Amino acid sequence: MTKFIKTLIIINGLIVPLVLLIFLGIIIQESIRNSPKRFDPDPIRTVNLITKDGDTLVTQGLRYQDPETVYNSTNFIINVMPKTYDKPRKIESESSIKAYRQVEMMGSHEPTGYLVNILFLDANYNYIRRLVDKKASIEQVTIPTGNDRQKVDTTVRNIGYLIAYEDSNNDKIIDWNDDYDLYISDLDGKNLFQITRERDIIGFEFINQHNDVFISYTDREDIRDEYKITKFAIFNIKTRQLRELTTIDKALRDVQKILK
Repeated sequence: MTKFIKTLIIINGLIVPLVLLIFLGIIIQESIRNSPKRFDPDPIRTVNLITKDGDTLVTQGLRYQDPETVYNSTNFIINVMPKTYDKPRKIESESSIKAYRQVEMMGSHEPTGYLVNILFLDANYNYIRRLVDKKASIEQVTIPTGNDRQKVDTTVRNIGYLIAYEDSNNDKIIDWNDDYDLYISDLDGKNLFQITRERDIIGFEFINQHNDVFISYTDREDIRDEYKITKFAIFNIKTRQLRELTTIDKALRDVQKILK
Protein backbone atom coordinates (compact mmCIF):
# COMPACT_ATOMS: atom_id res chain seq x y z
CA MET A 1 0.00 0.00 0.00
CA THR A 2 1.47 3.29 -1.10
CA LYS A 3 1.88 6.28 1.20
CA PHE A 4 -0.65 8.21 -0.92
CA ILE A 5 -3.37 5.56 -0.47
CA LYS A 6 -2.70 5.43 3.29
CA THR A 7 -3.10 9.21 3.43
CA LEU A 8 -6.45 9.02 1.58
CA ILE A 9 -7.69 6.34 3.98
CA ILE A 10 -6.76 8.50 6.98
CA ILE A 11 -8.41 11.59 5.46
CA ASN A 12 -11.59 9.66 4.68
CA GLY A 13 -11.58 8.25 8.19
CA LEU A 14 -11.60 11.80 9.56
CA ILE A 15 -13.97 13.43 7.08
CA VAL A 16 -16.76 10.82 7.14
CA PRO A 17 -17.31 10.98 10.95
CA LEU A 18 -17.10 14.78 10.81
CA VAL A 19 -19.76 14.93 8.08
CA LEU A 20 -21.97 12.57 10.07
CA LEU A 21 -21.59 14.72 13.19
CA ILE A 22 -22.50 17.89 11.26
CA PHE A 23 -25.52 16.15 9.72
CA LEU A 24 -26.64 14.89 13.16
CA GLY A 25 -26.23 18.38 14.61
CA ILE A 26 -28.46 19.85 11.89
CA ILE A 27 -31.15 17.23 12.59
CA ILE A 28 -31.05 17.97 16.35
CA GLN A 29 -31.29 21.75 15.77
CA GLU A 30 -34.29 21.32 13.46
CA SER A 31 -35.94 19.03 15.98
CA ILE A 32 -35.47 21.60 18.77
CA ARG A 33 -36.66 24.45 16.54
CA ASN A 34 -39.84 22.60 15.53
CA SER A 35 -40.66 21.15 18.95
CA PRO A 36 -43.48 22.82 20.94
CA LYS A 37 -42.25 25.44 23.40
CA ARG A 38 -42.57 24.70 27.12
CA PHE A 39 -45.32 26.78 28.66
CA ASP A 40 -43.75 29.25 31.07
CA PRO A 41 -46.46 31.46 32.62
CA ASP A 42 -45.83 35.17 33.07
CA PRO A 43 -45.70 36.18 36.75
CA ILE A 44 -47.30 39.44 37.86
CA ARG A 45 -44.80 42.29 38.11
CA THR A 46 -45.05 44.43 41.22
CA VAL A 47 -43.98 47.48 39.18
CA ASN A 48 -45.41 47.82 35.68
CA LEU A 49 -44.29 51.34 34.77
CA ILE A 50 -40.59 52.13 34.32
CA THR A 51 -38.66 55.18 33.13
CA LYS A 52 -35.96 54.87 30.48
CA ASP A 53 -34.26 57.74 28.64
CA GLY A 54 -36.90 60.09 29.98
CA ASP A 55 -39.82 58.03 28.64
CA THR A 56 -42.44 56.21 30.69
CA LEU A 57 -42.69 52.58 29.60
CA VAL A 58 -45.17 49.86 30.46
CA THR A 59 -43.76 46.34 30.88
CA GLN A 60 -46.96 44.27 30.96
CA GLY A 61 -50.28 44.28 29.17
CA LEU A 62 -53.14 41.78 29.24
CA ARG A 63 -54.12 38.49 27.62
CA TYR A 64 -57.52 36.91 28.06
CA GLN A 65 -59.48 33.85 27.06
CA ASP A 66 -62.88 33.37 25.48
CA PRO A 67 -65.80 33.52 27.94
CA GLU A 68 -66.39 30.22 29.73
CA THR A 69 -69.62 28.96 31.23
CA VAL A 70 -69.98 28.58 35.01
CA TYR A 71 -71.55 25.32 36.19
CA ASN A 72 -75.02 25.63 37.74
CA SER A 73 -75.17 29.26 36.62
CA THR A 74 -76.10 31.35 33.62
CA ASN A 75 -72.95 33.41 34.17
CA PHE A 76 -69.73 33.42 32.17
CA ILE A 77 -66.18 34.17 33.26
CA ILE A 78 -63.19 35.57 31.38
CA ASN A 79 -59.75 34.68 32.72
CA VAL A 80 -57.37 37.64 32.43
CA MET A 81 -53.60 37.03 32.39
CA PRO A 82 -50.51 39.24 32.19
CA LYS A 83 -48.65 39.61 28.89
CA THR A 84 -45.03 40.61 29.48
CA TYR A 85 -43.51 42.70 26.69
CA ASP A 86 -40.05 41.69 25.49
CA LYS A 87 -39.59 45.38 24.72
CA PRO A 88 -41.50 47.71 27.11
CA ARG A 89 -43.92 50.05 25.34
CA LYS A 90 -43.74 53.83 25.42
CA ILE A 91 -46.49 55.88 27.08
CA GLU A 92 -46.73 59.46 25.92
CA SER A 93 -48.95 60.64 28.75
CA GLU A 94 -50.89 59.32 31.74
CA SER A 95 -54.15 59.67 29.82
CA SER A 96 -52.86 57.38 27.08
CA ILE A 97 -52.07 54.44 29.38
CA LYS A 98 -55.35 52.79 28.47
CA ALA A 99 -54.29 52.68 24.83
CA TYR A 100 -51.27 50.60 25.77
CA ARG A 101 -53.15 48.14 27.93
CA GLN A 102 -53.60 46.09 24.83
CA VAL A 103 -54.97 42.59 25.02
CA GLU A 104 -54.31 39.38 23.17
CA MET A 105 -57.26 37.08 22.55
CA MET A 106 -56.60 33.44 23.34
CA GLY A 107 -58.60 30.32 22.66
CA SER A 108 -60.01 28.66 25.76
CA HIS A 109 -57.77 25.65 25.08
CA GLU A 110 -54.67 27.68 25.86
CA PRO A 111 -52.98 27.16 29.27
CA THR A 112 -53.82 29.92 31.71
CA GLY A 113 -50.89 30.28 34.09
CA TYR A 114 -51.23 33.12 36.59
CA LEU A 115 -54.36 35.26 36.41
CA VAL A 116 -54.45 38.95 37.31
CA ASN A 117 -58.23 39.02 37.48
CA ILE A 118 -61.45 37.31 36.47
CA LEU A 119 -64.37 39.07 34.78
CA PHE A 120 -67.92 37.88 35.42
CA LEU A 121 -70.62 38.24 32.75
CA ASP A 122 -74.35 37.61 32.83
CA ALA A 123 -76.25 35.30 30.48
CA ASN A 124 -76.24 37.98 27.76
CA TYR A 125 -72.47 38.51 28.03
CA ASN A 126 -72.89 41.81 29.84
CA TYR A 127 -70.12 42.66 32.31
CA ILE A 128 -71.17 42.24 35.96
CA ARG A 129 -68.01 42.65 38.03
CA ARG A 130 -64.36 41.74 38.42
CA LEU A 131 -63.13 39.42 41.15
CA VAL A 132 -60.43 41.63 42.74
CA ASP A 133 -59.95 45.39 42.92
CA LYS A 134 -56.16 45.49 43.32
CA LYS A 135 -53.08 43.83 41.87
CA ALA A 136 -53.13 40.11 42.59
CA SER A 137 -51.91 36.76 41.34
CA ILE A 138 -54.59 34.09 41.10
CA GLU A 139 -52.89 30.73 40.81
CA GLN A 140 -55.79 28.31 40.89
CA VAL A 141 -59.50 28.53 40.14
CA THR A 142 -61.75 25.61 41.15
CA ILE A 143 -65.33 25.49 39.92
CA PRO A 144 -67.09 22.23 40.84
CA THR A 145 -68.59 20.52 37.81
CA GLY A 146 -70.82 17.55 37.12
CA ASN A 147 -71.31 14.93 34.45
CA ASP A 148 -73.00 16.34 31.34
CA ARG A 149 -75.23 13.27 31.22
CA GLN A 150 -76.48 13.81 34.75
CA LYS A 151 -78.89 16.34 36.18
CA VAL A 152 -77.25 19.64 37.14
CA ASP A 153 -76.02 19.62 40.73
CA THR A 154 -77.80 22.63 42.19
CA THR A 155 -75.79 22.39 45.42
CA VAL A 156 -72.81 23.91 43.59
CA ARG A 157 -72.82 27.52 44.79
CA ASN A 158 -69.17 28.62 45.14
CA ILE A 159 -65.86 29.00 43.32
CA GLY A 160 -62.51 28.47 45.07
CA TYR A 161 -59.29 30.40 44.42
CA LEU A 162 -55.68 30.61 45.56
CA ILE A 163 -54.77 34.31 45.61
CA ALA A 164 -51.62 36.25 46.52
CA TYR A 165 -51.70 40.04 46.86
CA GLU A 166 -48.16 40.60 48.12
CA ASP A 167 -44.63 39.93 46.87
CA SER A 168 -43.73 38.07 50.06
CA ASN A 169 -40.16 37.20 49.04
CA ASN A 170 -39.40 40.69 47.64
CA ASP A 171 -38.20 39.56 44.19
CA LYS A 172 -40.41 42.14 42.41
CA ILE A 173 -42.79 39.54 40.96
CA ILE A 174 -45.76 37.64 42.38
CA ASP A 175 -45.54 33.96 41.49
CA TRP A 176 -45.64 30.51 43.08
CA ASN A 177 -42.72 31.44 45.35
CA ASP A 178 -45.01 33.86 47.20
CA ASP A 179 -47.72 33.28 49.81
CA TYR A 180 -51.13 32.28 48.44
CA ASP A 181 -54.25 32.07 50.59
CA LEU A 182 -57.51 30.25 49.95
CA TYR A 183 -60.61 32.27 49.02
CA ILE A 184 -64.14 31.47 47.87
CA SER A 185 -66.84 33.51 46.16
CA ASP A 186 -70.37 33.05 44.89
CA LEU A 187 -70.82 31.81 41.32
CA ASP A 188 -71.20 35.39 40.10
CA GLY A 189 -68.01 36.60 41.83
CA LYS A 190 -69.77 38.23 44.78
CA ASN A 191 -68.82 37.84 48.44
CA LEU A 192 -65.14 37.02 47.97
CA PHE A 193 -64.07 35.62 51.34
CA GLN A 194 -60.63 34.67 52.68
CA ILE A 195 -60.62 31.22 54.30
CA THR A 196 -56.98 30.71 55.34
CA ARG A 197 -54.10 32.78 56.66
CA GLU A 198 -50.52 31.73 57.37
CA ARG A 199 -51.09 28.34 55.77
CA ASP A 200 -49.62 26.97 52.55
CA ILE A 201 -52.41 25.19 50.71
CA ILE A 202 -51.63 21.77 49.26
CA GLY A 203 -55.12 21.10 47.96
CA PHE A 204 -58.82 21.71 48.57
CA GLU A 205 -62.19 20.40 47.42
CA PHE A 206 -65.86 21.07 48.06
CA ILE A 207 -67.56 18.30 50.07
CA ASN A 208 -70.86 17.48 51.82
CA GLN A 209 -73.03 18.73 48.94
CA HIS A 210 -70.77 21.76 48.66
CA ASN A 211 -71.55 22.96 52.17
CA ASP A 212 -67.92 22.53 53.28
CA VAL A 213 -64.41 22.79 51.89
CA PHE A 214 -61.88 20.09 52.78
CA ILE A 215 -58.38 21.57 52.95
CA SER A 216 -54.91 20.03 53.15
CA TYR A 217 -52.12 22.40 54.11
CA THR A 218 -48.85 22.98 55.94
CA ASP A 219 -48.15 25.74 58.42
CA ARG A 220 -46.34 28.68 56.85
CA GLU A 221 -42.96 28.57 58.54
CA ASP A 222 -39.33 29.02 57.53
CA ILE A 223 -38.18 25.41 57.55
CA ARG A 224 -37.35 22.89 54.83
CA ASP A 225 -40.39 21.58 52.96
CA GLU A 226 -39.46 18.00 53.82
CA TYR A 227 -39.83 18.80 57.54
CA LYS A 228 -43.28 20.34 57.18
CA ILE A 229 -46.25 18.30 58.36
CA THR A 230 -49.36 18.07 56.21
CA LYS A 231 -52.48 18.97 58.17
CA PHE A 232 -56.20 18.95 57.40
CA ALA A 233 -59.14 21.23 58.09
CA ILE A 234 -62.79 21.64 57.09
CA PHE A 235 -64.34 25.04 56.40
CA ASN A 236 -68.09 25.44 56.71
CA ILE A 237 -69.30 27.91 54.11
CA LYS A 238 -72.49 28.91 55.93
CA THR A 239 -70.97 29.58 59.36
CA ARG A 240 -67.58 30.76 57.98
CA GLN A 241 -65.86 28.55 60.57
CA LEU A 242 -62.60 26.67 60.00
CA ARG A 243 -62.24 23.44 61.99
CA GLU A 244 -58.78 21.90 62.21
CA LEU A 245 -58.80 18.11 62.24
CA THR A 246 -56.45 17.79 65.19
CA THR A 247 -57.29 14.14 65.90
CA ILE A 248 -55.63 13.20 62.61
CA ASP A 249 -52.56 15.26 63.56
CA LYS A 250 -52.32 13.42 66.86
CA ALA A 251 -52.71 10.02 65.20
CA LEU A 252 -49.92 10.82 62.73
CA ARG A 253 -47.63 12.00 65.55
CA ASP A 254 -48.26 8.70 67.29
CA VAL A 255 -47.29 6.86 64.11
CA GLN A 256 -44.13 8.98 63.97
CA LYS A 257 -43.21 7.78 67.47
CA ILE A 258 -43.23 4.20 66.23
CA LEU A 259 -40.26 5.05 64.01
CA LYS A 260 -38.11 5.99 66.99
